[in-house]
Amino acid sequence: MLGFSIMLISVSFFRLIVLVPIILIVHYLSSIKMRSYIREGRFFIVMGSIILVFNYLSSGSLITGILHTLRFYLIVWMALLFTFTTDPLSISSGIYRLFKPFHLIRVRKFSIVIGLSLTILPLILDQILEIKEAMLSRCGMSPCTPFRNMRSLGIPLIDGILIKAENLSDAMESRLFTEDATPPEKISGTGGYKFIAVLLLSIAIILLGEKFIPSNGIYGVLIQQY
Repeated sequence: MLGFSIMLISVSFFRLIVLVPIILIVHYLSSIKMRSYIREGRFFIVMGSIILVFNYLSSGSLITGILHTLRFYLIVWMALLFTFTTDPLSISSGIYRLFKPFHLIRVRKFSIVIGLSLTILPLILDQILEIKEAMLSRCGMSPCTPFRNMRSLGIPLIDGILIKAENLSDAMESRLFTEDATPPEKISGTGGYKFIAVLLLSIAIILLGEKFIPSNGIYGVLIQQY
């Protein structure tokens, strides 16, 4: 996901048509129903519409707005796929092994912080849903008072987050947890190398395609940067 997101920093139709089929194949292999994405990504549909409008108004080109919106949806799609298929504990281990050669970084502490953040994030989302349902059951939310709704939602949310963080800290201290703890065992198998090969092949196709495809004609349109 990180590699593909870096490749999407430069927005072009060519990069999108190379990466979309790969994400489709990964989605098919994950066996996740499309309705799961729709249910979790309703908020991002609104955000994509805002990106489309603002890019169109700032650049004056509808194609530019569409490409930026498609890039946004593709990154969200990869993020949701990553969330649905990856254990947060394995993320911490993966980050540790990825940055372990860089001695200037406190890699173990950095990986623990990222792992804990990804573990707490679903709890925060559940807390938001719980508070909203409680407010709706008491007729405490009104579309005519958005700022009051934000205040009523934000104050108990912050309070709940601090309580959960304190409980988590106490639980870690009671178990004598330190950043020098032994990292999780590396999962055996060759699946990781297959994904690395797909990543490198995709990057090679994009870079070589943009370098050697002529800039004129229909093929040039595919690699035109917007």
